[in-house]
Amino acid sequence: MPIRRRMLLLTTLTLAACAGGPPAPKPWAETAAHELHLSLTSFELQGRRLTVTRSIGAGGPLPVVVYLPGIGQGSEAGQRWVAAWAQAGYAVLAVQPLEDDAAAWRSALARSGEFRELGELHYGDALRGARLAALRRLVAGLQANATVAGVALDWQHAALAGYEIGAQTALDLGADATGWLPQAVIAISPPPMDAAAATPPALLITSDTDGDALGLVTRPAERRRAFDTLHPGAGWLLSLPGVSHAALAGTLAPEGWHVQDQHRGGDAMTGSRHGGGGGVGQGSHGPAGGAPRGPRSGSATEAAQVDLNEAMQLSAAFLDARLRGGSMPANPHLQAR
Repeated sequence: MPIRRRMLLLTTLTLAACAGGPPAPKPWAETAAHELHLSLTSFELQGRRLTVTRSIGAGGPLPVVVYLPGIGQGSEAGQRWVAAWAQAGYAVLAVQPLEDDAAAWRSALARSGEFRELGELHYGDALRGARLAALRRLVAGLQANATVAGVALDWQHAALAGYEIGAQTALDLGADATGWLPQAVIAISPPPMDAAAATPPALLITSDTDGDALGLVTRPAERRRAFDTLHPGAGWLLSLPGVSHAALAGTLAPEGWHVQDQHRGGDAMTGSRHGGGGGVGQGSHGPAGGAPRGPRSGSATEAAQVDLNEAMQLSAAFLDARLRGGSMPANPHLQAR
């Protein structure tokens, strides 16, 4: 092909791509500030990165939600949950207590494809205990200051929320009578586990397709075990229809993540193909055009496409009921114990 024709074809293709392609994604901080009127501040404490999200102009002291993300996630994860609670008037402190959890998908087990062993490690007793101890140290450090990121916090009205291993830790806290005990717990996609005797009132959020790519959960219904072992009057179960484990993470893609969120592979339980993988969720996926990375926690693409409004509204209502004296609304997907 003559050089002139090649240049003309390249120019035509470039213009077509520019005209027909999607707009560039906005950074999450920009969307949060300009569209959701939220303030985001990050800082380090005890070697861990924390992110504080609150409504712009909200006066303190603010009731607190501490959010613990899932396997392989950092303090920037779970933006949809965090934004919903912040818009409801809470200061949300997100933190991954252990570096081992944050770096899970960069570990030797992940690189070698040993995902069941990786899951057993991160849900196992050693990291489970270390994660709980690290959380208690972090909370003690936060409570030692009158303000956090310039915001006065009301620790007398505080909740603990988490996804995956974060949900496990949130439910574990009731087994340890020492130190801080929140007034409420939100456990999103928890592993099969018994609730501790002293677990605060808890809302468990799962779905009928909340699957497992690591091989640790055989049926989505097993995730309700903690709810079934809570004391009567101390628990609520929100079971959403057709929402995947990855989507329950509520994680949105910051600028530049969209390509790596185009996954390939099938659902570990159904064999169907769709985007997104979770730590205990969809099938073993890798980013298109690259080496397999395993079932990552909370596909941003999938979370962005699934309607979580019902869950977010009910979770905020649960916080209001436990921390502000409100009442839980009736909902066909919500079951009280």
